[in-house]
Amino acid sequence: MSRQELKEWAKGKIKNHLWELLIPILITSVITNLTIGGNYTFENGYLQVKGVMIPLGILFYFVEVGLVSFMINFINDKKHELKDIFSYSNDYVRIVLTGLLQTIFIFLWSLLFVIPGIIKAYAYSLVKYLLADDKYKELSYTEIIKKSEEMMKGHKMEYFMLQLSFIGWHLLAIFTIGLLEIWIIPYQKTAETKFMMDLKENYKK
Repeated sequence: MSRQELKEWAKGKIKNHLWELLIPILITSVITNLTIGGNYTFENGYLQVKGVMIPLGILFYFVEVGLVSFMINFINDKKHELKDIFSYSNDYVRIVLTGLLQTIFIFLWSLLFVIPGIIKAYAYSLVKYLLADDKYKELSYTEIIKKSEEMMKGHKMEYFMLQLSFIGWHLLAIFTIGLLEIWIIPYQKTAETKFMMDLKENYKK
């Protein structure tokens, strides 16, 4: 499926399902960017403690995996409910440790230069999708990350171009005081999830 075909498919898929998708997406976003009050400075999802930036979103990485599962079920016309985004809390340790290791790897690559860090971030794009798939449950933290790298080989630019193709819509949303995002966010998330699902399926074949 070409990028244009994928986006047309996503447009049709989200029809009459905007709020059904938008609410879990927004809740996940809020949870993974929680702030802490008190005597600490908290900016952009990070807790400032004596000059040290601590990302707290990783503690709720399981919710992002739950959202992936929710989106996959929606795309496959299977039962999907809001509570599904919390369904991976019973696999908390495996998911959070994998996410933490992924974050550390990206950070270390970013120390070399910004570009290597971005490339690795795209190479790890499938991690959440593998964590949400029981077929990969026996893989270790490092194996999950390596498997994502392997699957994304030759597809990182495709995924980047897919995301880039939504920039125009987000710019247009500015002129609607952000109201257009109600449609754009589910549209983009559905297209990205379908891209990843197809990539995984084609890899198996």
